[in-house]
Amino acid sequence: MNALLQWAANNRPFLFFIGRFIITFFGLSAIYAVYLMYVEKEGDLDMVTYWVSRGSHELARAMGVADCEWSCFLDGCYVGRPGRMVNILEGCNGLKLAIVYAAYVIGIGGWNWRSLLQMAVGLIVVQFFNVIRIGSLIALRDHGGDGYFFFLKYVFGVWIYGSVIVLWLLKPRIDRWLGKK
Repeated sequence: MNALLQWAANNRPFLFFIGRFIITFFGLSAIYAVYLMYVEKEGDLDMVTYWVSRGSHELARAMGVADCEWSCFLDGCYVGRPGRMVNILEGCNGLKLAIVYAAYVIGIGGWNWRSLLQMAVGLIVVQFFNVIRIGSLIALRDHGGDGYFFFLKYVFGVWIYGSVIVLWLLKPRIDRWLGKK
């Protein structure tokens, strides 16, 4: 028992990180789940999926998908040319990944204004990467070829998780910029 108490005392910062991370992750995930249940009960589509699909539509048009269509239903949004539509579901919106980043930020820094600001920046960066990812997917689907399936299976997963890795690497610089020592 003394060895366990000694270990806990020696690893107190790590244990606080794990505790804050787990509480934040499950808390934000529960809030998001309640929001999704509310939206479903109201017969609506969640706004994050809506805006990600809209941004992806605009990016696909900018990438040359001339007759790109965009329509949203309860089961998600469909973006692309007829016959080559991409279905953007709730799981594609990147918010769960942003929740993981937010839990990391709170785990490291606790609940303070710097952490809340970094959570907001993280949400924006993840959504930005996600819109590029999905917009590129729509353009690849439109242009056809084997590249679509390769990018869908390998590259786009790395791309979206890469956004979080970039945020993790930038966190110390953001802390210094915000005046945290």
